[in-house]
Amino acid sequence: MKDDKQQRINEKTYLSPRLQEVLFEGPTPGQSLTKDPDERYPWEGPPKYVSLKDAREQIFLNMIEPQNLKNIQQLMLNDLPINTIAQVILKDGFEKGAWNPDMMLQLLEPTMYMLLAVAERSGIEPIIESDIEPEDEDSTARVASISNGFIKEGGRFQDARVKEVREESVGREIAQQLKEAPIPSLLDRRDKNVR
Repeated sequence: MKDDKQQRINEKTYLSPRLQEVLFEGPTPGQSLTKDPDERYPWEGPPKYVSLKDAREQIFLNMIEPQNLKNIQQLMLNDLPINTIAQVILKDGFEKGAWNPDMMLQLLEPTMYMLLAVAERSGIEPIIESDIEPEDEDSTARVASISNGFIKEGGRFQDARVKEVREESVGREIAQQLKEAPIPSLLDRRDKNVR
């Protein structure tokens, strides 16, 4: 009798694994009230970059710094998808107060293009996205109309996907600089530290 009652409770309170995952991603209730009001996180203030052009240039300049470039190349060699690397770069900038969430989403495609250019110049065959389950046409159309095709139904930045990475997204200046940037090829054995 007790087992039947427990089974009925379990059936009524069943949550899908996806919903369970999302439920526990948010902050603990009241967490914001435990912090000193004078101490603010960097993202709680105005962003450092409000211009898309300035933000793209900063990402590019940070990306071609020798140590950052080596780290990015190593991530690509370890088969980390370009989409994931771009999201990590952009989320880090957001957490440091460089841009707001809207700008972060607008920077996804240009950042992916820059990473693809680095991969091409380095001689690395990049992986654009990790394996994603195919969607039916109805859900794709609905999501595209809601979020311009970048963010899926969950509405999370981690779920953002760029279908086609275009050169125009980085602007003419950065596209030209990417072509001329001193990005060492991994096939070039003169620099032993690259691999």
